[in-house]
Amino acid sequence: MDEQQLLCNVARGDIGSFERIFRLYHPRLVAFLIGLLHDEDEGRDMAQDIFMSLWENREKLSEVKSFSAYLFRMARCAVYNYYDHLNVESKYASEYLLNHIDDSFSEEEKIFARELNAAIDRVADSLSAQRKRIYVMSRKEHLSNDEIAKSLGINKRTVENHLSAVLSALRKLIVSSVVLFALGTNISILIVRMPKDSLLI
Repeated sequence: MDEQQLLCNVARGDIGSFERIFRLYHPRLVAFLIGLLHDEDEGRDMAQDIFMSLWENREKLSEVKSFSAYLFRMARCAVYNYYDHLNVESKYASEYLLNHIDDSFSEEEKIFARELNAAIDRVADSLSAQRKRIYVMSRKEHLSNDEIAKSLGINKRTVENHLSAVLSALRKLIVSSVVLFALGTNISILIVRMPKDSLLI
C-alpha cells in the first residue's frame, strides 16, 4: 500500500494505517526534534504531541501530497512555538517579576522574586564567554537573533542553538524554584545542587 493510500485510510479513521505511519516516521521525527531542542525528553514529548494532533485532525491528511514535508513543517512550527514560550518564561522571571513588585506582594513573594532573579544571574555568569554574550545581547540588549549573528559574525542557527541551551536551563531553574518556593525552601539551595552541565559551564 502506497503512502497516499495510507493517508486516505487514516483520514477515514483507520487506526492500523495510522500506526504504520507512526512506526515509519516517529523515530525520524524524534531525532529531528532532539537535534533542534537539545533536550531528549522534550523532543520525545513534542513528537507525541505532533502525532496526537495529526490523529485529532486526520481528515486533513487526505489532501496531503507529501507527508514528510507536512510532518516536518509541523515540527518546525512546534519548535518555534517552544522557543517563543521559553522566551516568555525567561523574560517573565528575569524582568517582569522583579520589576513589578509592589505592595500587593507579600514580603515572602518579594524575597522569592529577588532570589529568583539572582539565581538567573548566577546561571548567566556560569556560561561560556560566547554563550553569555549571546544571552546578554538577546535578553538585556533586546537584539534579534539576526542582529546578534551579524554582530558576532556567526550564523543565525548558532545563535539559536546557544539561546536554546540557555533557555532550557533557565526553564528548569524556574520550574524547580517555584516548587521550592511552594515548599518554603530557599531557592539558593537549588543552585548549589544543580549539576554543572545544567549550568552550561
